[in-house]
Amino acid sequence: MTRTVGGLIVLGFMIVAAGLSGQTPSCATGVEMFHQKRWSEAAAAFELCERQEPGKTDALLYRGKSLVNLRQFGEATTALENYARAHPQSDDAAYLLAYVSFRQDKPRQSLELFSQAAKLKPPSANDLMIIALDYVLLNDYSDAAHYLESSLEMNPEDVEARYHLGRVRYQQNQFDLAIAAFKEVIRRDPANVKAYDNLGLSLEGKNEIDAAVAAYRKAIELDQAGASHSEQPYLNLGSLLAKSNRLEEAIPMLTRAAEIAPSQFKVHYELAKAYFDSGRLDPACRQAEDAVKLNPRDSSGHYLLGRIYQRLNRKQLAGEQFRLTAALIHDKNASQAGMASGTNSR
Repeated sequence: MTRTVGGLIVLGFMIVAAGLSGQTPSCATGVEMFHQKRWSEAAAAFELCERQEPGKTDALLYRGKSLVNLRQFGEATTALENYARAHPQSDDAAYLLAYVSFRQDKPRQSLELFSQAAKLKPPSANDLMIIALDYVLLNDYSDAAHYLESSLEMNPEDVEARYHLGRVRYQQNQFDLAIAAFKEVIRRDPANVKAYDNLGLSLEGKNEIDAAVAAYRKAIELDQAGASHSEQPYLNLGSLLAKSNRLEEAIPMLTRAAEIAPSQFKVHYELAKAYFDSGRLDPACRQAEDAVKLNPRDSSGHYLLGRIYQRLNRKQLAGEQFRLTAALIHDKNASQAGMASGTNSR
């Protein structure tokens, strides 16, 4: 019925036509625009169709689908909830509402909605994958792995689900299982940059450094050939090379990561560290200053900047950064202690 592919909602044309054909011109326009993936025009046409034939068509359902494709999740929820109230047995609306909650980073609500939807119709392999990703958002990797494995039992060809299973196994420090998952993704999709990058992470987790470097380099080769670029393989290779004291190799990788993702704290922090460890204090200082501007609540950035100021003999500035570091660490510890106290009191 409904399947998410790269964040889009994909449906067969026959399904759309079944609920809307033979209706008003607005309904027909909505169907045509939907088939053409002209989501904004489809959403507007379906809205008009519903006003002209209130409650008599599936216009609200397909307006919701169109809005999901536009990533207008709040408006999509309104349309789908209104449709579901009039059509309480619609499993399509029920599952799509659960998916929308997932996309809004509401995993508990999403799981509850999936539970309700399952009473109307058993979940598909894709539904099970989204349920697993809800558990990932909740840091429950055991349940996430269970649902991803169930999803793959139903659809072993799903490369996306297998990639996510690799990510979950990596988070569980089950590196051999992660490596197996990413290698299978690569077998099925040899140009998958993320799979090579995460294979590198998993190999690095096993301290197989040469193999990890090779995987990262392959990810970078594929990234360079693509139309869009990700900073992750450059960041991961640069960080690993820096940890291996191969600083002159690391700095160009980290510089490229910063070019691709100039608003990311991590890339500026790692580049600052590499410059600092190589004794190049002025560029280290610039990168560390950028890092703390991007994430002023991260104590590690302030501490690194303090060390750089110290080496530059800027004692007052160094002292300010060290005081900020101590205050942030204190606040974090106090927050964690408060959370633990709250947990124990329940």
